[in-house]
Amino acid sequence: MTHRLFEEKHHASIYQKYRFVPPDEVRDIILQYLDRKKGRPHALAVDLGCGTGQNSRLFAPYFKEMVGIDISECQLEEAKTVPGFNNITYRKGTAEELPFPDGSVDLLTAASAAHWFDQQRFLMEATRVLKPHGCMALTCIANSLSLHYGSCGDRLTDIYNEVNKVLLPYTSTQVDVAYSKLEGLYAAIPFPDKER
Repeated sequence: MTHRLFEEKHHASIYQKYRFVPPDEVRDIILQYLDRKKGRPHALAVDLGCGTGQNSRLFAPYFKEMVGIDISECQLEEAKTVPGFNNITYRKGTAEELPFPDGSVDLLTAASAAHWFDQQRFLMEATRVLKPHGCMALTCIANSLSLHYGSCGDRLTDIYNEVNKVLLPYTSTQVDVAYSKLEGLYAAIPFPDKER
């Protein structure tokens, strides 16, 4: 089942403003892996659960075409407001039903979104649309972090950890999947060649 969250216009505008952009180092690791496995040129990348497009924009310069897919129309409308990326298109849809022919996608990405997908249906669809030697890159943000803000970074980190500990028993199954760094989803990926 695809989960329908983060859809309201107000939430989407906050997402656009505050959502983390994956670090360049993560992008570089993914592109180097794709270069080793498939080689260039890179024609089509698809960013699943793209939200307001931060991950889509990170990868767009390296592909002829980048498509961001999300279930939320408001998230997609926010993504479309960012100028300067002529090779990105955004489409409403789910990770479990992709509008691409068999063997047509070089790279499937999902940044902090894969834990919301129906694992079995998503993996079947990924297997269908990826080119031979195409790659899938699923990333997530761990729930352990260190905050830095002047001289009170350590105290803020302690407060974050305390709140997290209180909320942990109420964590949804999907968020728990993300907190486990997608271990179960990684184990279920049917490709013989994969790396964490």
